Amino acid sequence: MAPEPQRWDRVEEIFHQALEQSPEVREEWLNRTCAGNPGLRDEVASLLESDSAARDGFVGAKVQQAVMELGHDAAHVMEGRHIGPYRLIREIGHGGMGSVYLAARADEQYESKVAIKLVRPGLDTDFILRRFRRERQILARLEHPNITRLFDGGTIDEGIPYLVMEYIDGAWITRHAAEKRLSTEARIRLFLPVCAAVEYAHRNFIVHRDLKPGNILIDPSGAPKLLDFGISKLLHSDQPEPMHTQGVGMMTPDYASPEQILGEPITIASDVYSLGAVLYELLSGGRPHRIEQCTPLALERAICLDPVTRPSTAAAPDRTLARRLKGDLDNIILRAMQKEPGRRYASVEHLADDLQRYLEHRPVAARPDSLAYHAAKFIRRNRVAVSLVILAAAAILAGAAVAVQQARMAHDRFQDVRKLATTFVFDVEEAAATFPGPRTCGN
Repeated sequence: MAPEPQRWDRVEEIFHQALEQSPEVREEWLNRTCAGNPGLRDEVASLLESDSAARDGFVGAKVQQAVMELGHDAAHVMEGRHIGPYRLIREIGHGGMGSVYLAARADEQYESKVAIKLVRPGLDTDFILRRFRRERQILARLEHPNITRLFDGGTIDEGIPYLVMEYIDGAWITRHAAEKRLSTEARIRLFLPVCAAVEYAHRNFIVHRDLKPGNILIDPSGAPKLLDFGISKLLHSDQPEPMHTQGVGMMTPDYASPEQILGEPITIASDVYSLGAVLYELLSGGRPHRIEQCTPLALERAICLDPVTRPSTAAAPDRTLARRLKGDLDNIILRAMQKEPGRRYASVEHLADDLQRYLEHRPVAARPDSLAYHAAKFIRRNRVAVSLVILAAAAILAGAAVAVQQARMAHDRFQDVRKLATTFVFDVEEAAATFPGPRTCGN
């Protein structure tokens, strides 16, 4: 009996991801991925056996290398080719699904450079083509100043789809910050528009699933641009594909959430985690995980089990930076990168709000409440007003002290005068007593 469409999509997805695993870990990976569903595992295993028999060793390591070299050579062959009104100039990037070319208008109607994305030769399977078309569908519904724009799309003669997108001539956000020697506060301000772009995608029911510095470029005006929605997912889609992302090839491990590594359902919390990992590197200069091998077990241990090192600890060689990160920024990043999705910020907007509170020296939600903490934040936020109040209080106290001192001096003087007057009266009486004759008062 043939599997239902939704189940078949799941089988096909796991099958393609299993092919991306090395042969020595493939069975272990399949057992863990299909844990609790032996029927699903058997269907995928059957496909893998059929694929292996058909290939009969044909696609070994050397042949795989040849495929990669073929793709590289094909990139050079594509240079100069015309796609619509554009001429491909050179390859400027490639990923797991496609290659991106710099292109220019060939009809000379006006000067314009764009980025054209094509499926890489040899990867035009139904699975990849479906993902590529989904990226076009997603980009078509996004219009945000910090998201690369989709201009056009179509299919070349070979039946391979392409996308014509906004070309961003800029560096990764982390490299830009390092080259410009941006302060911690400036880096946070640069990061906030990225949060706004991701939050906008979430409001349109889209999860990016591959947020990393390489997918955030800074354009010549200094504005960050979010790109590459190649493995993004529509939260509410008529397509039966489940929301799972497994396999190293479908994510960037350094920034992937634990649920992505474990093949669990993906939600907006996954993007919150990845943004936390990007912010970690942007502020501290280090990576949140120590990934020594890209095997499933090593990734699961590093990302799902090992605790994330505090950013201030990662920045420890720079004592000034470590002191700046210690406290609020440590807590904000670690809150975004909690292992359990439910313990992270409820949305990207909440993460951005906490960063804004930090910039404004207000208490952040990621830190437990305490009277001393709130008082310290209030003083730092209102330094001028607090300074004036302190000066006024000091002036009042000084005035009070002077008044008390003057009162004391007046009292002492009064006592001296009183003593002198008393002494004078007694001296007069004693002198009068020595005079002869009667002493009368009045007439």
